[in-house]
Amino acid sequence: MQQTDVIQPLIQKPLFDPTYLNIEYVFNQINNFAGPFFNSILSDHTWVVIGIVSSCVSIFLIGIILFSLVRMREIQLHEKHEIDHEIKAALARDTETARTANPRWHYIQTLIESPNESDWRVSIIEADSMLEELLRKRGFEGDTMSELLEGAKGGGFATIQSAWDAHIVRNQIAHQGIEFPISQIEGRRVIKMYQNTFEELQAI
Repeated sequence: MQQTDVIQPLIQKPLFDPTYLNIEYVFNQINNFAGPFFNSILSDHTWVVIGIVSSCVSIFLIGIILFSLVRMREIQLHEKHEIDHEIKAALARDTETARTANPRWHYIQTLIESPNESDWRVSIIEADSMLEELLRKRGFEGDTMSELLEGAKGGGFATIQSAWDAHIVRNQIAHQGIEFPISQIEGRRVIKMYQNTFEELQAI
C-alpha cells in the first residue's frame, strides 16, 4: 500500500464533527456559571450598596476639598499678615534709623510734610542752617553762606549747585516772608536739593 493511500483518508476526514455537540448544553453550562454573577450585579441590593458606597466616597472627597480650600485660605491670610508685619517693622526701623542718625534732618522732613505753609518755610530755613553748620565743620571758611558755598564748589562737590539754588529760595523766604508764595511741592523740591548735598557730604 502506498503512503498516499493512507494519508488521503485522513485529510478527507473532518477535524471537528459538530454532529455530537450539544449547543443547548454548552449554553446552559455558561448560564449556570455566569448567571449568578450577572444576577448579583443587576440586583437592587447591589445597586443600593454601590450607591451608598459612592455617596460616602463623594462626601469624603468633598470634605477633603473643602478642608484644603480652608487651609489654603488660612495660609494665605497668615502669609499676608506676616508680610504686612515685616513691612511695618521695616518702615519702623527705617524711621527710627533716620531719627537716630540725624534727628535734625528728621525734624526738617517732618516740617516739609506738615499741612501748614509756615512749616514749609521753616523747613527750608532749617535745612539751609544745617548745611551752613556742616560746611563749617568740614573746614570751609566764609562769613556768609555764599562764601561757604563758593569754597565748597572749589572742593569739587557735584551737588553744590543744587545747594546754591536752594539757598536762593531760602533767601527769598527770609527777605520777603509770607509775601513770597511757596507750595508744598516746591518746598519738597527745595528740600530734595539740600538732601542731595547732605548725601554727598555723607551727613545723612
